[in-house]
Amino acid sequence: MPILFEQVEQWPNLPFKFFQNDPREGIDYPAHWHPGIELNFLVAGAPLTFTANGVPYRYHPGDCWATDRRVIHSASGDSQATWDEFGFIIDETFLAHKLPSSGQWQVQMQGDQPRQAHPEAYQAIYDHGLAIRDLIAAGVDEYRRLAILSHFYALLIELGQHFTTSVSQTVTANPHLVDQVMATINRDYAQPLHGPALAEAAHVSLTTLNQQFQAHLQLTVGGYLRLVRLLNARRLLIETTSSIDYIAAVCGFGSTKSFQRNFKTWTGQSPAQFREQPTQKP
Repeated sequence: MPILFEQVEQWPNLPFKFFQNDPREGIDYPAHWHPGIELNFLVAGAPLTFTANGVPYRYHPGDCWATDRRVIHSASGDSQATWDEFGFIIDETFLAHKLPSSGQWQVQMQGDQPRQAHPEAYQAIYDHGLAIRDLIAAGVDEYRRLAILSHFYALLIELGQHFTTSVSQTVTANPHLVDQVMATINRDYAQPLHGPALAEAAHVSLTTLNQQFQAHLQLTVGGYLRLVRLLNARRLLIETTSSIDYIAAVCGFGSTKSFQRNFKTWTGQSPAQFREQPTQKP
């Protein structure tokens, strides 16, 4: 079950990709990632579990949150609820042009803490998001486009000033390289991949590849490979009755012992203990 690079169609003449959940469908979305920052708004439904890089967060109607660039994320919730959820994926070219410092952003708008720390800014982002959606629903003519942009600029100001920290980069960013290697890992994680081979295939040194991954993901390439394997193993533990040995093998771990050690370090539980919990959700 490869982790998908989700491509969402760009809205004409707007600096973001807009998506709206179909209320006739469930809210479950498989693990995927984008090269841009994603903003989500939950308007109605039920408690939603949103998992980012293996960390689950619980959201309720009236909540909004942001997912940083290249973070693997998924969602799950009650299939019987009537969901109203929408969001934006910010165009990276636009963001870099309008806010050059955004290249060093590390977005921190997950869970309950952002709302508690900056309640007014949090509510402003939610209100701007709703206003943008209403304007899009009415049809994007030249005047509504200006109104949408006014809300979007105001939203970016609140996001940048209150919900990001600056991460200094000592290397020249190469996002294409990172995206290329991420795609390989997400597709071939079950194979005997390792850092030196990935660097060789990308025609760079392992040092350079690790520097790029640290700059974009705050992980080494080996750390990202391990995370992808653990995320897929976690899903198999939840969704199947396959043996621990089988899961270790199909997720690319060299041995069951290695899988058990890494999984316990990651979750604080052994794979068997994790599986015994009846309420586990992806």
